[in-house]
Amino acid sequence: MTNSLVSLSENVATSVGQMAKSVVAVSARRRFDSSGVHWSPEVVVTAHHTIRRDEDIKVTTASGASFAAELAGRDPGTDLAVLRVKGLDVPVVARTHETTVQPGHIALAVGRSKDSSIAALGVVGSLSGPSQTWRGGRLERVVRLSIDLHPGGAGGAVTDAAGNLIGIATSALSQYSVFAIPPETVDRVSARLLKEGRIARGYLGAGLQPIAIPEHLKSKLGLSSNAGLIVMSVDPEAPAGRAGMLIGDVFIELGGHVVEKPEHVQEILDPDSVSKKMSAKIVRGGAVIVLDVTIGERPRRG
Repeated sequence: MTNSLVSLSENVATSVGQMAKSVVAVSARRRFDSSGVHWSPEVVVTAHHTIRRDEDIKVTTASGASFAAELAGRDPGTDLAVLRVKGLDVPVVARTHETTVQPGHIALAVGRSKDSSIAALGVVGSLSGPSQTWRGGRLERVVRLSIDLHPGGAGGAVTDAAGNLIGIATSALSQYSVFAIPPETVDRVSARLLKEGRIARGYLGAGLQPIAIPEHLKSKLGLSSNAGLIVMSVDPEAPAGRAGMLIGDVFIELGGHVVEKPEHVQEILDPDSVSKKMSAKIVRGGAVIVLDVTIGERPRRG
């Protein structure tokens, strides 16, 4: 009778081997290569934080063949970068947006070095719905993994025990966890990067901190919210400053949406918000006033 652990081991190795066919090594930084996934014909998706140069990027396949890669664009907000690779002759990764993965299910991080496949075994630690990353990007789902990711495995594929794609591996979106960036996020971001080369995000230029609204002021002003965002700093040359926002103002609405947390503002300042005029409702001196703010574009950083 076959030992169950041996059977599990063989199944895991088979899943890794199957997924590894679509995974390449990406040479774009010193010391460690990273990994990338052949996402669509001649398009490789990898982790933004592993791309330390914009030129002289190469990808290497399981056969040892090396291909020049062109950086099509990158998005620090979701830690994704997209490479164009002409003539790439490995299979495009098989994927589906339908997933039954649950916390506790086996998760396999599959990467590649120039010499071999890289594999790490763990479990799905937790799942949650749509969320903003600390860098301002949007994930359609948050998939946290309990896994020890090899430095060269960043940008590789995460698969379940049956070989179904869970997402792209990254350690740059959390101080504490490895994430699997879900396929629907990768599709959305990569399509925009291939078309435009970057993802613009809205920008106010104000430092905001949550604050409780006293009950008497809430009653006096007829407010529906128990909290707002006090303005702690304002760049006078940024959209908030040009609109007349001042330190000490309490921000309660933006574009008709109640804002009680900085994340609420980030959700409103999506790529489509850039250059749009929005009304900002604030409390100043015990009264509600409305400012017209033309949303800017967040300054680009590495």
